[in-house]
Amino acid sequence: MDVSARQFIALLVTLVVLSTGCSTPKVLSEDELTELNKHNQLLSEAEHFVHANIFTGMVHVRATNLQEWNQLLIAYSCSADLDHTTLDNSYNQNYPIFVDAMKTLAEQEDLFTSTQAKNVLADVSQLAYRLFSVSYATGYARQIQLADTLSPGIREELCDGRVGTVNSYSLGYRNSVAWRSFDTALLANNNGLQAHAKNGDKAFQTLLNQQYEQFDALVYSHAYQQTDAYQSLFFEVNKFENVELYGKEVTRLSLTYIDIEAQNKHNDFAYLMLSSGYHWGMMSVLALLEEEYPRVHALKQHQGVELVKDAVGNLNRRQ
Repeated sequence: MDVSARQFIALLVTLVVLSTGCSTPKVLSEDELTELNKHNQLLSEAEHFVHANIFTGMVHVRATNLQEWNQLLIAYSCSADLDHTTLDNSYNQNYPIFVDAMKTLAEQEDLFTSTQAKNVLADVSQLAYRLFSVSYATGYARQIQLADTLSPGIREELCDGRVGTVNSYSLGYRNSVAWRSFDTALLANNNGLQAHAKNGDKAFQTLLNQQYEQFDALVYSHAYQQTDAYQSLFFEVNKFENVELYGKEVTRLSLTYIDIEAQNKHNDFAYLMLSSGYHWGMMSVLALLEEEYPRVHALKQHQGVELVKDAVGNLNRRQ
């Protein structure tokens, strides 16, 4: 076999390894396994805690720093923030408020008391804010866009006339995350949060593009109290297959630097933050329309009820 052929085969093997996430696993010592398992357990506990308190934390952010929160929504709804200055500022101003809110709530319950546990909670809180807030802005922007199709001019009015082209896939936070708890080489090499922080919003957008009907219909079934439809659509939107599709897309976008097994441990939490954020972003615009644009809201309610009917019908036909 000549040199060029050997080089080609070596390159092919490298590409296969990158595309599958396969590599020779490093055998960990007992102490390393203990360190890793303890950290993973703390991450799991922090994810459950943050999930239980996500809305309390987000309400605190909005009440504390409304201006920067609104800048995030405007960037998604009105015009692309091409240099990401507005989004970077919104993130830098507001994620510490959310992190501090989680810290305060934990202190009130005497939880996460060690230094390591506090750092883990801070890391999970920052990931949660990053994913929930961007997804909320995505849902908020989509609902405004849909309302504008029913009553042209709504979007321009809500944007004070400053309307431009928005491609939500090009948005998202560019700020890097200063992880606190991944403070050893072992933990840093097993940081499964990083892939979600970097590419979770993009992976979720891919899923939305394929399933807008189901995600949107779930919102309307909730808003207009169609209980049976809500239950069916809730299980459809949050089914294991969707979480798996999301995780695979994160992997595809993050192949160059992640440990796939470590990333997969957090797929459920990240997906939950993203789907919840999108849902409540859309719901908030419905509340705005009901209060300030009742005529448009009536049209929106009719549109929503019809979408729920179609989505449930399509779901039943597939089963």
